Amino acid sequence: MKSPNSVKAEDMDMELVMNASAYYVAKHYNMSLGQVWDMSMHEFQESLAFASAADKLKGEEMEKMSKDSKGKMPIAGTDAAQPMPFSDGW
Repeated sequence: MKSPNSVKAEDMDMELVMNASAYYVAKHYNMSLGQVWDMSMHEFQESLAFASAADKLKGEEMEKMSKDSKGKMPIAGTDAAQPMPFSDGW
């Protein structure tokens, strides 16, 4: 890797993007960065695309589950017509 002073700004930005993408793939697939850098360009591109798509789907499912569960779970003690939990009917 070159020092920041010897690299043009646009090259440094691309290097930063590639390093971040490699780290993302490594974390997603529980790999080392060395294993990621040893991938062919095609393998890396597919791994990055699949990891990104999987995380997007996971996020959408979590959001859907969160929306579905809101308002459906009663909270004890919030119904004024019922006694408070553990109040022995006071």
